[in-house]
Amino acid sequence: MEKDTVQWPTLRTPRLSRAFRLAFLTACLTGFLTHLYLFTNHLLNHDSVHAIVFDNDVLSSGRWSAKLLSAFSTAFQLPVVIGLISILALALTAGLTVRILGLTHPASIAIAAALLVTFPSLAGIFSYLFTADAYCLALLLNTLAVWCAKHYPWGWAPAVLLMAVACGTYQAFLCYAVGLFLFDCILMLLEGEALRGVVGKGLMYVGVCAGALALYYIVLELLLLVTHTQLVDYQGMNRMGADTVLSLLEQIPRAYGDFFTYFFAPDHLGRFYILVQRADLLFLLAASLWLALRRPEPVRLMLTAAGLALIPMALNLITVLAAGAEVHHLMLYAFVLVFLLAVKLAELLAQSLAAAGRPGWPGVLGTGLALCALLVWCGFCTSNIAYLRLQVRYDNSIALANRIAARVEALDGYNENTPVALIGVLPYNAVGRTIPAFSEPEAITGTDDAVLLHYYSARDVLEYCIGLRMPPFTREQWDSVYRSDLPERMPCWPEKDSVILYNGVAVVKLGEMENIGE
Repeated sequence: MEKDTVQWPTLRTPRLSRAFRLAFLTACLTGFLTHLYLFTNHLLNHDSVHAIVFDNDVLSSGRWSAKLLSAFSTAFQLPVVIGLISILALALTAGLTVRILGLTHPASIAIAAALLVTFPSLAGIFSYLFTADAYCLALLLNTLAVWCAKHYPWGWAPAVLLMAVACGTYQAFLCYAVGLFLFDCILMLLEGEALRGVVGKGLMYVGVCAGALALYYIVLELLLLVTHTQLVDYQGMNRMGADTVLSLLEQIPRAYGDFFTYFFAPDHLGRFYILVQRADLLFLLAASLWLALRRPEPVRLMLTAAGLALIPMALNLITVLAAGAEVHHLMLYAFVLVFLLAVKLAELLAQSLAAAGRPGWPGVLGTGLALCALLVWCGFCTSNIAYLRLQVRYDNSIALANRIAARVEALDGYNENTPVALIGVLPYNAVGRTIPAFSEPEAITGTDDAVLLHYYSARDVLEYCIGLRMPPFTREQWDSVYRSDLPERMPCWPEKDSVILYNGVAVVKLGEMENIGE
C-alpha cells in the first residue's frame, strides 16, 4: 500500500532582478578570491592581537550597535566565519548598489560588483578582522536605506532608522549612503528628469541624512545616560555634539584636499594603479561634461555642476563631521563610488551615442569598462600585498617575542610563577624592518612597518601568541619596578642588561619609559 505523500505548499520568494543576481554572484566569487589569503590565515594587527576574544561592546566609542551586528560571528575572531558573513553582506550591498545606480549591461554590473570587493580600503577593514563583519553589515544597512528612500513613498522612515543603526556601528560608512543619494540626483539630472522632482527628492535625501544623524545621537546619549558611560577621548568622540558649525565648515577644504590627494597622489598605491585611477577620473569628467551639455538648460547645468562639485565632500563627509580627527584609509571606502559612477556614465554615454546612430559607442563603453577592469586587478593585487605585509610583520613579531621570552626564561631564579614587567615600547631602530617595498601598502592597514611589539599590544603578543606566562604582580612588586629609578637605570632591548630579575620580577625594558597606568 502506497503511503500518502505530503503536498508541501509553494513558498513565495522575492523575485530578484538579473542585475541583482549577477552583482551578488560576482561579488561573492571575486570577494572570496581577493581576500582568501586573510580568511584562511591568522593575520593580526596592533588592535586585533588583543581582540582574539572580543564582543565589540564599544559604546564608549559611540558605536552602540556594534555589539549587536558582531553577534552573528560570536565573540571569537574567526577568519572564515567573519569572512563569510562579510562577503555575503558585501555581495548584497553590490546587488542593491547596481540597482540603485540603474546599471543594465552585464559587463558593467560585473565590473561594478568586483570594484566594490577589491577596493583597497576593504583590505584595511579586514586587517581589523574582529570588527569586519559588523562594518560590512553596517555598509549593507546604509545601502538598504538608500534603496528604501529612493523607491518607496514612505521609505524615508526606515531609511532614517537603518542609517542610524549603521552609524551606531561605524560612523564613516554614512558617506556611502550620502554618496549614493548624491549620485542618484546627478543621474536624474543627466537623464532629463523634471527639475522640480530632482530638487524635491534631493531635499528629502538631505532630510533623511540629518534625521539619521539626529536619531543616532539621541540613542547614543540615552544609552550613555542609562549605562553611566563616558565617551573616550578617541578621534574626537568625547567632543561629539560640541563642535560649532564654523569648526565643521573649516574642515571642508581639508575634505576636498584629502579627496584629490587620495586619487592623484596617494602614498599607498603603485604607479600603475595611480595612472589607471587618473585615466578613469578623466574619463568620468569627459563623460559627465558630454552628457550634461546634451541638455543646455541653464538651471539643469548649474545643478549638475553643483552636484559634481559636491562629490568630494559627500564621499569624504567623515572628515567634516569628525573635525580634527585622523581619518584612516578604511574610513574612505565610499571613494569606490567614484569608479562606479564612471561605469554608469560609460553606459549612459554609450546609450546616447547608439541612440543617435553613431558607430563609436562600443569603443566608448569598452574604454570605460576596461579602465575599471584594470582597477579591479590593481585592487586585487594591492589587497594581497597588504595581507602579505601583515603576514611578514606578524612572523617578525613572533620571532622577536620568542627571543624576548627565551631571555626571560633563561634568567637565574625564573620560574612559571615569576611576574613579567614590560617597560616602554620598542623604538623604531631597535628591530629590523620587514621589506622596504612594503612602505607603499603600509597606510592601507593603518599600522606602520614596525613589529607588533612596538605597540601597547606587546604583552598580548607575549602572553597569547607565544604562551609566555604573565602571573599577576603584588603591590610591592609593582612599586619596586615602576615607582623606582630602575626603568631609568636599565638599558633598552637588546642590550645584555635589558632583561633582568629584580625583586622576584622579570623586568624587560623594551624602550624608554612612558606613562604607566595601573
